[in-house]
Amino acid sequence: MNNSKNVLKRQHGLFVSICFVVGFLVGTGIFFLPGRVLYEVGGNVGLGIAAWVIGGLMIAPCVYMFSIFAGRYEKIHGFVDYSEVIVGKRYGYLAGWFFAVMYQPAGFAIIAWITSGFTATLAGMVRGDEMYLPFRFFISAFFMAMTFFMNYFAPKVPVRLNVATTVVRMIPLVLMGTVGVVVGLFVSRGDVSGIDTSYTPIVSMGNASLFAAISATAFAFNGWQAALAFNSEVKNSKRNFPIALMLGFGMIIVVYVLYFIGIATSSPSAVQQIMQGGGDNFAQGTHSAFESIFGQAGSILVGFMIISGLGILNACCLGMSRAMYSLGRRGMGPMPLRMAALDTVTNVPNNSMVMAVSIGFIWLFVIFANQAGWFGSFSFSLPDFYNFSFFGLLIPIFICFVMRANDVHFFKRFILPFIAIAGAGFMFATYWIGSFIHGIVYTVTFIVLATIGFLMKKSN
Repeated sequence: MNNSKNVLKRQHGLFVSICFVVGFLVGTGIFFLPGRVLYEVGGNVGLGIAAWVIGGLMIAPCVYMFSIFAGRYEKIHGFVDYSEVIVGKRYGYLAGWFFAVMYQPAGFAIIAWITSGFTATLAGMVRGDEMYLPFRFFISAFFMAMTFFMNYFAPKVPVRLNVATTVVRMIPLVLMGTVGVVVGLFVSRGDVSGIDTSYTPIVSMGNASLFAAISATAFAFNGWQAALAFNSEVKNSKRNFPIALMLGFGMIIVVYVLYFIGIATSSPSAVQQIMQGGGDNFAQGTHSAFESIFGQAGSILVGFMIISGLGILNACCLGMSRAMYSLGRRGMGPMPLRMAALDTVTNVPNNSMVMAVSIGFIWLFVIFANQAGWFGSFSFSLPDFYNFSFFGLLIPIFICFVMRANDVHFFKRFILPFIAIAGAGFMFATYWIGSFIHGIVYTVTFIVLATIGFLMKKSN
């Protein structure tokens, strides 16, 4: 089923495409992960910088491989297109189901939850308060609902908002990455003695703290995958989209490293606070770090982080609305005719969006249950689950590309894919090495959800 009436228009140029990539990448991950990275490396700023650089460089070959795919294959939804053409239709369906049910709705809920953490901090609430978790759950749900209604009823606004908030969310990063670096390095380098060490990271490799820190950076570098959903809406996409992917990702590595240096070298009290609990106290610690550099204006910049969260939440809603749509266009998945339908006025797949947001609320409840301790001593880390699943899905795609891409020269067919396989394989393996139990639970969860997906492959 490939109804020509349900085709999204090509309407985005190179600049907007770069904004999409940067907009999806610059989310809330960079604002809450510096504390965990610092914790993993024992406060060693040099090792922390190495973790961010190595983490970015390990994922960069995967991004580059997808820029090659973007220049060769395009149909409806980037990741699904590539999986389908390179591996096969059943694998393409699995990839589409993963994005529609696990990856994008889960990311939608996570970003809302992190944004609610900064909101709670500005509201004067701290971890341990009786109403702290209920407040964050309510605010997260409100942010998700608000974003959904805006995308549903005024879809042109979110596209413009994505470009605008991409600029806004860069402000705290650039300021901390310039002013913060200068002040931190030459005026008040942080003293990280006396840090709370009660936190036990999920991803750990014995004494190899650098590897644990590298794994922690993976979430901050997420987002470029979601931008793949827009490849068929980009003008001259076979040229512009690969450029947008690589330029956007390269810019982000530089900005993230500078921001980390600024945070890691701010006042001693802020550095200690941001590292407490292995980085769990990210909101209060980041607030203190910005106030130590910018004074009262630090609170305004934390407000920009909330805007950043809302911006990436909006971008997620834009992206995940295409997930079930891409399956429906192929005549697959639940209610394919309805999922493939576009609104006659707005040209947006509203039914697909409703499905994705509904699943997102289920994942939000999982996050709340985990934070509230409903799973007992087991911690179900939703970011780790979908990173674990995503990197696992990448490996067969790269392997099949090596086997089948007869028209590609040696370097792009063999060298780059094997580098990408090594990077994806390392990220996938760290979750097993860090905690075999978590690897089992994440695998079982993925298999259960994938089985449900295949049962609904032809469901009306």
